[in-house]
Amino acid sequence: MTYPPDIVAGTLNVLIGPRAEREAMLELTAVLALRGPVRILDGGNSFDAYRVARQVRRQTPRLNETLDQIQVARAFTCYQVASLFKQAPAGPAPQLVFDLLATFYDESVSLEESHRLLQVVLGHLFRLRREAPVAVSISRPPQPERASLVDVIAAAADQVLIRESRPAPVATRLL
Repeated sequence: MTYPPDIVAGTLNVLIGPRAEREAMLELTAVLALRGPVRILDGGNSFDAYRVARQVRRQTPRLNETLDQIQVARAFTCYQVASLFKQAPAGPAPQLVFDLLATFYDESVSLEESHRLLQVVLGHLFRLRREAPVAVSISRPPQPERASLVDVIAAAADQVLIRESRPAPVATRLL
């Protein structure tokens, strides 16, 4: 199976950017679902099936068949993320992970525990990428002390794409 140039079999691809950059991941989901099965793990409750359906509908009349190719799992805590990765079967289906670190930024979980769980998740990401491409989106943390989590993922990636947020336009006053 061939993939878009952004995602290559056997690699861990990381997109770092504002949550609004999830559009790139949604587009990638649609493209991959048109080609075969794709697995989604949503860590930040940011997967939008409606948007994916609209993109698929523009490219094929077989909407339901294509959407059936997408398997979605959602996690609401970093412990659930680790558990879902432990259960994820390796195989040829691409794995897309939306907003992986969102639950790791939870302040009720110590930074040390977040790092420990992230190491567990990285082990599973490496296992999964052996047979299929893996693409992960992450956003920067609201707490500066958790920025090290982003560094861990970026250091482990084969490819990193960083998209910084654009500054909001400044209103100018004419008079």
